[in-house]
Amino acid sequence: MICHAVSGFETKPDRIGAGSISGVSYVAPAADVAILLVITAGFAYGSTPLAVLFAWAIYFLFLNANYQFSKYTGSASGYYGYVAKSMGNRAGFITALWYVMFQFFSLAAFGLLGFATFLYYVSPSLEHIPYIWIAFVAVVAFFTFYLGYRGLRPSLNYSMISASIEIGFLIVMGIIIAIRVGSGNTLNVFTLKPIGGNFSLLFFAMIFSIPLFAGSGTVITLAEETKGSIRTIRRSIWISMIVLLAALLIPAYALTVGYGVANMPSFSTLPDPGVIIFERYGGIAAGIILIVLTVNSYLSSNVSLMSSVSRVIYSLGRDGVLPEGVTRTHPMHHSPYISVMILEIGGIVIAIIPSIFYGPFEGALILFSINIFALLFTHLLVNASLPIYIRKNGLRMNAVTHMVLPLLSIIAGAVIIYYSAFTSITEGNPITAAVIIGLAYVLFAVIFGYTYGTMRPERITDIGKFAVEET
Repeated sequence: MICHAVSGFETKPDRIGAGSISGVSYVAPAADVAILLVITAGFAYGSTPLAVLFAWAIYFLFLNANYQFSKYTGSASGYYGYVAKSMGNRAGFITALWYVMFQFFSLAAFGLLGFATFLYYVSPSLEHIPYIWIAFVAVVAFFTFYLGYRGLRPSLNYSMISASIEIGFLIVMGIIIAIRVGSGNTLNVFTLKPIGGNFSLLFFAMIFSIPLFAGSGTVITLAEETKGSIRTIRRSIWISMIVLLAALLIPAYALTVGYGVANMPSFSTLPDPGVIIFERYGGIAAGIILIVLTVNSYLSSNVSLMSSVSRVIYSLGRDGVLPEGVTRTHPMHHSPYISVMILEIGGIVIAIIPSIFYGPFEGALILFSINIFALLFTHLLVNASLPIYIRKNGLRMNAVTHMVLPLLSIIAGAVIIYYSAFTSITEGNPITAAVIIGLAYVLFAVIFGYTYGTMRPERITDIGKFAVEET
């Protein structure tokens, strides 16, 4: 049932925690504080901590399927490999179309445009230099490509050190702010009271809060290159999610009460709210440290994204779906450098197109509104695949972990999709148009994937078949 993957990748890293650090650095907590929390607050207001907590809980629920699958199989194919082994080749191909699209758009929206937007926040005078953000995008893309070209080991070494410093600082500063706020601390931020009980607004805000945790599951694509194989990957999933709960929820709470719950409707209008509030309670040094860590956070996130997604592109080439050329690995660094190059070029192009018309911040907002649905549907299909995989392979069925939790995940994801789409209608363009495009792509991938798989079944025969055994 399970075969060894034929891989040209480098020797497995010897750090058991490498996978969990990769997931944490992909999520980029400091960069999230700078951009995604700001966007989330623009809709959730004083309930921003609740939106973050809900997003974490739902994503934690989603990743139960990753954890369960990782008990039995794993490879660079990641999510689409799980679905292909459960529901068949066409379903696996459709999942690959969703997942790859989400990651390309995520690189463009968060890793590239988010970085450029943050630099605008730090120095507003840059806005007077036409298209300077393109230079920022190019610089961070080149940095990411270079580390991806050098291979997984230096990428993970860099990510491990930077993520540890970043998380420690955010947690400590969050606690300091909460202490100094004193009587301003309140549990109302974990209720719907600040937004008048508006469930629709909360779920719409989760379009931007769910991506806060979206990278924590991508460690599954590193199964072929991690010492301890899929056992290490399984452990990494939970470690990264627990660490991220503290690294993101504490700052979200601190920024909300630090700025003032009643003042949160204007939070997202500040030039750089995270830095402003950190300086207010921690002095100029705290603001400078946050700026430095945020810049590094974007770089680290891009490296982690590149490390995982380039493996999926490599896997699609190995499976025969993409041209064989994408499977080339560097003779010295053993990295899938062609896949890395494709990812970076694609990210740059996707980032530039909407930003030419709307600027980098609006461009990122548009891309996030498009790609969230591909992410959600990917997780829905993976969760639906889990009980099928268990039964198909004659494994022992656990009613809770193999059936109840996947069902709850599907229901939760469907609710978010419904409310997100419904609420976007009242937002107006370009957000409404972006949501429609995102849903249209999901449907297009289903129609194209099914049709292509039916007309050219030989091209997807091997999709998701490669795997590594438990070691």
